[in-house]
Amino acid sequence: MAEAESAIPPPEAGIGNPDLPIWQVMPQVMETLKNGNRLSLISETGSGKSTQVPQALYAEGFADKGKIFVVENRVDVAAEVARRVAREMHVPLGSKVGYVTGPESRISDDSRIVFMTSGVFKNIIRNDPSLSQASVVLFDEFDERYLLSDIGLALTEKSQGKGGDAKFVLMSATLNAAKISEHFPGIPLIEAAGRPYPVDVHFSDRSVREDEIPREAARIVAAIHETDSPGDVLIFMPGKSEISRTISELKNLNLKGVSVMPLHAELPLAERARVFEPSPERKIIISTNVAERGLTIDGVRYVVDSGQVRMQEYDSERDIAILGTMPCARDSMLQRQGRAGRTAPGEYYSLITRQEYESRPTETRPEILRSPLRSVLLQIKAMGYSAEHDPIRLMDMPGKDQWKAAHQQLRLLGALNPDDEAKLSPFGEDMSELGCDPRDAAMILQGSFLGCGRDMAVIAAIRSANRKLLPTPAGERDAAERQHRKFFVSDTSDLINHLNVYRQAEINGFDSNWCRENFVSFPALREIRQAAGDLMRNAGDLGYDMESRDAGEQTLRQAIATGFPDRVFHYMVGGWYQNLETGQRAKLGRDSVISRAQRIIANDFIRITTKEGEELPLISAATVIT
Repeated sequence: MAEAESAIPPPEAGIGNPDLPIWQVMPQVMETLKNGNRLSLISETGSGKSTQVPQALYAEGFADKGKIFVVENRVDVAAEVARRVAREMHVPLGSKVGYVTGPESRISDDSRIVFMTSGVFKNIIRNDPSLSQASVVLFDEFDERYLLSDIGLALTEKSQGKGGDAKFVLMSATLNAAKISEHFPGIPLIEAAGRPYPVDVHFSDRSVREDEIPREAARIVAAIHETDSPGDVLIFMPGKSEISRTISELKNLNLKGVSVMPLHAELPLAERARVFEPSPERKIIISTNVAERGLTIDGVRYVVDSGQVRMQEYDSERDIAILGTMPCARDSMLQRQGRAGRTAPGEYYSLITRQEYESRPTETRPEILRSPLRSVLLQIKAMGYSAEHDPIRLMDMPGKDQWKAAHQQLRLLGALNPDDEAKLSPFGEDMSELGCDPRDAAMILQGSFLGCGRDMAVIAAIRSANRKLLPTPAGERDAAERQHRKFFVSDTSDLINHLNVYRQAEINGFDSNWCRENFVSFPALREIRQAAGDLMRNAGDLGYDMESRDAGEQTLRQAIATGFPDRVFHYMVGGWYQNLETGQRAKLGRDSVISRAQRIIANDFIRITTKEGEELPLISAATVIT
């Protein structure tokens, strides 16, 4: 151990920050990696693991044998941590230290420490399965268990099994050590303390309604500002629309001596950089969960937490991935709390009560359990592997029958190469880049070919929204249904009618008063608008034309059908339909505009309980096919 200690140049020599707690265990980390090829490093928030471990590996000569890859889950984190490491090493960004995030790249032939997103790592290991160019792969904040990180780790382990020399380290503040040890028997575990600054925690004394959250956050910020105590404020909101509403609420308060700025993944680099620059005024930063982990914003002493996050969940009964605003698990909230104690003592204000906090799940569920298995299989095949013929070991492994069903779904969607189904077709390759359910990806890409790509992106966003676009409030059902019928321009597709709701809202400027008058959910509309924009941008980046050219109803139905080849139901009797391939029977819901069509696509399912206590499968949205 003493040998390893003396081998690491002290931080004063231009490597690292001597004040960070991670250096107390760094000799042990280096020695473990010299003698083995894997490590689990549990290091509390503020210990410095993200910036210091890559530098120590560089100082120890690991970069002489290959690059040091640092895999991050977020674009902002990869870019900013690379910038900080380059600054600490006194080298220009893009020389010895660089980053690649897809849209942005700052690397050169001399780069030895390369920060990257899990999507970029996916492409690297797909083209170089042995990881011949890497000596060590650091999976930062691995406890978030993003799908691409899980797959990337499985493929790194696979490269080791085939003789590859690349080592890997799993790093996080809240890793499930027991689960890691069960999956990787004998993996060394090292724990490091975090920064010793205390954080005072304040929970709300009442339940804050969702529509009140931006205003309540602004009220807390105003109270902090009135005390004249130093320090910047970091506010966590689930998405861009909530960030905008919070900024508006803060502007209404007309606070003096503050600089209000947003932070989310879609901001241009120059605007993101402002957050990290010193300011003569108190900075009030309103961020999505991009600032939850990895990023250190010097000067933040106060955190205000909505307790919400925008993420995907999978509804197995409906067989649909729902993207929306969800309550955070406790591990995420602890990470947010730690942002207040990074550089000085801090305070954390939660907009949920202590009782609500204690009722939350301890851990965020791995993304693989929040995704349709067809999405998981699509990503595995996009990396050049096959669960059937060249399997990989995932930490949460579905059963064989589930893999077979997912494989069949991808085949029907046109995602597989017909000559070799272990591989994706060119269409499937593009589907894997959209970041949505393969059903929706097929609709969107086919819609682009048919001249209705934008419409399909909106329909995909409507399908995956967490909230109902056309609610029927208690006591106002008749009035709501009268207003909703005005939007129904089709008697052959419920999805086309929902698309028309979005079109009319767009014509009316997405106005909240218009939504209220027409019984349209304004929060759902915000979610749909954001999700549709993301999907259109992703498809556009692949070269697809995402403009819609007044496509007729038949064309829209043709594009919709692309995503549901296994959901064709035939009319039987008494309102019952049956899928002749699977034998599944379901009734068409009374809210559907379709009446006794002979063949329909079941676009959405729900399960209801009758007065007799019997569970009944119901097709809640459908499209006629001819």
